[in-house]
Amino acid sequence: MIRAEGMHRFLLLTALLMLAGCSTDFQPWEGRNAVIEGNGGTRKVVDAVDIWTNGDPPRKFRILGIIEDERPGGFLYMAERKHDIARKAREHDGDAVIMISSSSQLQGYYSTTTVNTQIYPGGSVLSFGSGTSVPITRRASKFLVIKYVD
Repeated sequence: MIRAEGMHRFLLLTALLMLAGCSTDFQPWEGRNAVIEGNGGTRKVVDAVDIWTNGDPPRKFRILGIIEDERPGGFLYMAERKHDIARKAREHDGDAVIMISSSSQLQGYYSTTTVNTQIYPGGSVLSFGSGTSVPITRRASKFLVIKYVD
């Protein structure tokens, strides 16, 4: 019975985290001097979009906007982050993105315990149990969406 109750709690927490979900929002850039020449950095190509995580491209580019991304910090959510960023950049005609910030915030912990007790004839009792705690985090990142200029 205790195991079923623990499973119900786990499923409820999973459902709540799914509802919390991800937010990947684009905001257009408005201003002068939107064409910049970069100095170089590190790049990874994801879904045909350059993702610059340290530095910027060693060529001229124009700033199109900023993507703000917020999501739970779990493995499954983070595995999709770069793909979501690349998709959003392409939706707004971007060739690449430049990471400008990334942070993580601890939201709390999910803890669960299970105890099994068996009572034997003659009054002897055997109990054993286990427990686990998992941190719940939230990630926030910002990326410049850019278009290469020839």
